[in-house]
Amino acid sequence: MDLWTRYLFESHPEETLRTWAQRLSIFRFFRAYGGHANDGDSLDVAYRYCSLQELESFLNSLGVNLIKYSEQPPQPQSGVSYRGDEFAKFPSLIADTEWVQQPGNCVISGKKVFIWCERDLVKISIGESYQVTEAEVASAEVVERLLLGSTLERVDPPFDTKHYICPKYHPAYFA
Repeated sequence: MDLWTRYLFESHPEETLRTWAQRLSIFRFFRAYGGHANDGDSLDVAYRYCSLQELESFLNSLGVNLIKYSEQPPQPQSGVSYRGDEFAKFPSLIADTEWVQQPGNCVISGKKVFIWCERDLVKISIGESYQVTEAEVASAEVVERLLLGSTLERVDPPFDTKHYICPKYHPAYFA
């Protein structure tokens, strides 16, 4: 077994990942980059959007309301050091919007998710620790029921990397 394959199946046996891939229609298991990235595994789905109105409509259909500011909220200054608690007070804004806050930690259908928006891509992630659990897979199945009716274009994999268990990189799992 090569180094990559050993890493991919280090936390979960191949059969578990194969079973999860077959159970989930649109969420994809993401194997963390690891090392100094200090990231964790997750279940992700991403959609492309063309306008803020389209994004807002999509999120509203999931029960997520965006926070909009009437003027630019205070933002951290480049080159200035902040303590963690001070930095946490600055809202993260969605790029190319006039002061719309990133959704971040949210609840969809009673399940905890993390939502992050790029300029034209919204990604929904499930995974609160470094390893995905069976309970999180079950949560993804619940959230998928709402997402399956979306009119937005789904991006699969959410980012183009072999770290996703998806048809592009692991077609045998989806046969």
